[in-house]
Parts: sequence; structure tokens; C-alpha cells
Amino acid sequence: MTLNTRKDYDDSTEGQGSKNHSLQKASEFVKFIHSQVSPLLSECIYYESQKKLGNAPCVELPNGKLAIAPDLRCVTKNGNVFWIEVKDKSQRFFHPDTGADIFQVYGWYNIFKYYNEPVFVLFKDPSFDSCLPKEPSQDRLIEFKKRWEMFNGETYGGWLSDLLIIDGKYPRVFQEHSRQLTMYILYFRVALMAKVTDFNTLINAVDNNAIRNVEDEIKAYYHADNSLLTEENIRKLIASLFK
Repeated sequence: MTLNTRKDYDDSTEGQGSKNHSLQKASEFVKFIHSQVSPLLSECIYYESQKKLGNAPCVELPNGKLAIAPDLRCVTKNGNVFWIEVKDKSQRFFHPDTGADIFQVYGWYNIFKYYNEPVFVLFKDPSFDSCLPKEPSQDRLIEFKKRWEMFNGETYGGWLSDLLIIDGKYPRVFQEHSRQLTMYILYFRVALMAKVTDFNTLINAVDNNAIRNVEDEIKAYYHADNSLLTEENIRKLIASLFK
């Protein structure tokens, strides 16, 4: 499966560039989002914790397990907590979706499930040319351009509980090889997301308790055979990464 070429990573060829470039891009994006949303909140912090997986700060769940925390922990002026996860990851060219590491997604899911603290996932595509594979076919190019122009490189996203709803074979899990590692990426349909131009809309949804709860069990389709994965299956996929 051909991945997008990220020409905004200096050493990118096909697929993702180096981890250093990715982290730098993501850090810049998080800082920008923090500057936009922080003035509207009682508190907005870059989440840190003594509990970590690798270098990633974690939230300890009631069952003693750890969940990788989203980037920003936000507290509204009414005292309600929500999280913002910021992804430096473009839409894919051949599929109408964008996504995140399944281990991260499962952590966000559990944070909402156990603590009733919803997670909003934000994306920002790089330039149009940076999202294209080599020598794209014209029909695919037209189809992708329509999707990309929904946001024109602007910030967009959705509440995790909405993105995890089973719909039309989504969300979907793909096994990928990135940075010499086997990874399972969970992809959400771009059509379920919206451009974010006013963070007050998100804050009001939290304060008005207008966000859909996550389901009791996380599920997704596995791309290899289009089979529906239950939470037990997803946990096994995650566990296989740590053998």
C-alpha cells in the first residue's frame, strides 16, 4: 500500500519521514492550538505525568493500566475537563481517512470511558502537493482533491466517540510498516470530521454535556479481511507490538 509522500519532512521519500521531523511538526502544531484555546479556558496544560510509556506521559486508569495521554488537558470555566489530541498526519491519498496509532486511540477511549473526559482529535494537513504519492492517476487525483479541499489545509477533527462509531467499514485497522517498525493504525473517515474555526463550539459542547459517550466496547474493522474486531481482538493486536 502506497503511503503519502510528506515533502515537508526534509528526509521524506515514501511514507513518513524521520521521527525527529515528525515530533517537531507536531510540537509546533500543539503550541499553535494551545495559543488558540487557552484564553477561553480556566486551564489548558501540556499534560505531564510521572507515569510514562517510553517518553509519553500517561493517565493511570482505575484498573491500574496506563493510557497514553492526549496532548492538552483542558478545563472549562465551568470546571469540566476535556482533552485535545493534535496529530501531524495528513489524509491518505488512496483512502478517505486519516488516523492514529491504535495503542494511543485505545488509551484515549479508556480516558473517556473511565473518567468521562471526552477527547477531541485535531488534524491539519500539509500542503496539497505534500499529500500526493508519485505519479498519481488522474481519477484518483480528482477524488483526493475534493477531500483535501473540504479543509484546504486548515485545522479539522472530531470527537473521538463520534469517530469510533461503526459505519461503512470504518473505523479500520491497517497493519503498516513505518520507521522500521510494525504498527497498527486505526483510521477514521474524514467525512465525519469538520473544520475547527471556533473553539468555543467545543467548549460549549463539553459544558452542555452534548458529546456522545463512547460505546462500552471499542470495535473496528481489520483491513486485511474486513472482519469486525472486538475489544479483545484489539487488545491482542496491541499486545503483539510489545512482544
